[in-house]
Amino acid sequence: MKKKYLLQFGTVAGVVTILVSLIGCAQTRQTRALNKLERLVLDDDEYHGHAKSNVISSIESIDYEKYHEEIVNIIFDSGNLGLMDQLVEYFPDDFRNYIVRGDAYLRNSWMQQLIGILMKSSVTATVNKAKDSYMKALELNNRDVYVLGVLGFIYGENKEYDKAEELFNKGLEIAPNNPLLCLALGQMFDRMKEYDIAINYYETILEFTEDEVENDFAHMNQYYHKLMGYYPDSLPKVKEEARKYLEKDYKKTGRESTS
Repeated sequence: MKKKYLLQFGTVAGVVTILVSLIGCAQTRQTRALNKLERLVLDDDEYHGHAKSNVISSIESIDYEKYHEEIVNIIFDSGNLGLMDQLVEYFPDDFRNYIVRGDAYLRNSWMQQLIGILMKSSVTATVNKAKDSYMKALELNNRDVYVLGVLGFIYGENKEYDKAEELFNKGLEIAPNNPLLCLALGQMFDRMKEYDIAINYYETILEFTEDEVENDFAHMNQYYHKLMGYYPDSLPKVKEEARKYLEKDYKKTGRESTS
């Protein structure tokens, strides 16, 4: 009986060993594929020489869903907008890719403005490409709070305040305790010189607790939202920003600080 048990145990252990080995081999293949993808992204000839780039072919050989974060990080970090365009062309049903492309074009427009080497019309065209990409993401997923916020920001920067407010408020319907959306609304009303309304949003931020914002803040901080580094990434940092604006608005309105 003992011998039979040992034989059975040995068989099970052997199967487990084989499965672990296969999983390890699969992971190794995926790692090699990701490394190859990174090399291809860095090789301009591999992109420009093909209608369908070798980068896209390489992605198709990877477990796309499992390694999506790694894939988009490699392409986004390269700054290659052509590859971003191909990513949405060959994977058109994934709203996340349109978000990443929007972020890539928006980041590029900021770099253009910073360097100041291109005409204003070129910067505007790049921003419009970002906006179109975000709009497509919303068509596929109209509950992405980050996209609602960034689109609201773009419209606000263009002084299209009604559209900006509508998008920010849609975001708050989904994530009512999102401090970044409240901060964006406060800043927008500041630009409109409606300081009392702005103050209300800033004061709301100061009342939030960590527990209240935990889930709603997560909506704005998913890995494929590549511009989060440009915004406060924690409640204390958002509150710090709100206090700065509050101090200025209290002086403008003659109100005393409540803090």
